[in-house]
Amino acid sequence: MNTAQSSSPRKFDRQGGRARLTRRMAAGAAAIAAAGAVSLAGAGTASASAGPCYSGIDSGTTNWAWGSCTGVSGSSHWRLHVSCTWGDTRYSSWFYGNGRTDVQCPVPESVRATQIDIIY
Repeated sequence: MNTAQSSSPRKFDRQGGRARLTRRMAAGAAAIAAAGAVSLAGAGTASASAGPCYSGIDSGTTNWAWGSCTGVSGSSHWRLHVSCTWGDTRYSSWFYGNGRTDVQCPVPESVRATQIDIIY
């Protein structure tokens, strides 16, 4: 499957507001990026890519989450996906290009987990 042309979201998880990306996920993301670059170079199709993306809980709050991506180009787009403590799920708008956004869980809920969904 050509990951560069896939329409399914790729997810970078952030559990409990910790802004850390595990080595396994980083290695997987690097492998996906490398595979996409090789297949795009050989196919001669339009290029689409997304650089590093991060998400977490805003400092000083428990119900606001943030997300940001840089190096997003071509047809790639991304959004912040937030899971709240009582089962609610919130999403930001889709972004085409670099950016930062915030999403709020309804009061009195807290952010349980954050992630960035990317479509290449």
